[in-house]
Amino acid sequence: MQFFDLSRHFNINDILIPYKTLEDLGQQEWILAKVRVEHDCLTDNEFLEGQAVLKSNQNIQIELEWLIRDTGHELQVLFKGVETDAAAETLVLVKGAQLVDAENQTLSSQALSLWIDGTLLPLLPNLRKEIKARLNLWDYVEYDG
Repeated sequence: MQFFDLSRHFNINDILIPYKTLEDLGQQEWILAKVRVEHDCLTDNEFLEGQAVLKSNQNIQIELEWLIRDTGHELQVLFKGVETDAAAETLVLVKGAQLVDAENQTLSSQALSLWIDGTLLPLLPNLRKEIKARLNLWDYVEYDG
């Protein structure tokens, strides 16, 4: 027999989606599961934009928007809203869990961003290299002739 906390509003997600803390997430193994690229070949924008999907061994996904800038001698990967000032216009999406703090309160996006920057990214030291390796940048070269 199962008992549910009736003090919460009855929501099917409360039953199906587990509650996790940032400490719980930090103990999981994370991999780069998917990379998406957006680029408008008709503009002279020096940035490539896209999305990186990180997946844990417990089937939780974190979707991060990213920017790649070509400086002429290297490609810089920045995660929007985590490592840039675009926090208000960028959402970090978590699927497969509802994130709560030690008092069981829903976690703020700012706390999640700080955790990603301070804990998750150091757990994945080669993340930027993996993203760059998965991009075929020749698709975005402008050909003369």
